[in-house]
Amino acid sequence: MMAQLDPTRLSNPLWPTVVILTFGAFVGAAIGNFVMINGTYAWVVVNHPGTLFYVAPRLAPKLGAIANFTMVAIPLWAVLGGWWAASLAAGRTGSVGVDLGVMLLSEGHPVCRRVNELARELALPPIKWVGWFEDDAINAFAVGTRRDNALIAISRGAIEKLSNEQCDAVLAHELAHVANNDMARMTYARGVQEALTFFLLWRGFKNVARWLFTPISQLELMRFSRQREYWADAVAAVLTSPEAMIGALEAIHAAATKPPASQKAYAGFMIRGNDRNLFATHPPADERILALRSRKYIERLPVVGAAPTPASAPFLGS
Repeated sequence: MMAQLDPTRLSNPLWPTVVILTFGAFVGAAIGNFVMINGTYAWVVVNHPGTLFYVAPRLAPKLGAIANFTMVAIPLWAVLGGWWAASLAAGRTGSVGVDLGVMLLSEGHPVCRRVNELARELALPPIKWVGWFEDDAINAFAVGTRRDNALIAISRGAIEKLSNEQCDAVLAHELAHVANNDMARMTYARGVQEALTFFLLWRGFKNVARWLFTPISQLELMRFSRQREYWADAVAAVLTSPEAMIGALEAIHAAATKPPASQKAYAGFMIRGNDRNLFATHPPADERILALRSRKYIERLPVVGAAPTPASAPFLGS
């Protein structure tokens, strides 16, 4: 018999994400300044080699002033711009569902009823939107930056191919992301990236800029995304059973296919994993299953009556 989960201690604060991404923006600003200053001097040497010693004393104060400004302005904009972009995204919960073709279910539908039964176990308010989307693969996702403004959607393939217990586990996994405050932190992190690269309209340029100037932020975002899957799996296992969550993951892994083009922009929000590498948004299915079998994360979840020590709630900020 598992200990009873304490849902009041599941929600993680946003500030560790803010600190890490702000530091990443600071490092990115330093890299950008290094490239700018050395590139400027290299241009002078190549095009006007004889004027370097004349130009350098005049260039140095100007470049230094620009560097000092950007080392403060870019991290500040990362925080403020991140909040701004995240606030815009907060109002798009319903439109994300539209983008992915989610068909909302009535309050009396069995899936909707089950979602809200599980939500009550996590001390969540009634889920505002519950729906399904056309996808033969086993998949599901959650979006929404607030607990009272969340959308939970599950694919047709999951409903048809999973047992009732496994389907419950998938729904509980998505609800865990809401309860853990994962969605708000992930949305803010994406907001920081958008704020820092908003002037690059073409997506390809944005991706290059993210890896070139904010590598720490980008790697942290991928690491955070992978880590939150383990915790969501653990919460789902406690709400349903480890066997149900393991069975769902095994089914997802066995039937894994490439996501359709309409889902690629939201792949990081889906339960389905991706390739095994440092830049993946999900850990491999076999590692998630191993974590469940070893109870690595399950035993570290906060439970009723346990003292709020780091041993029981170490996932703050992870």
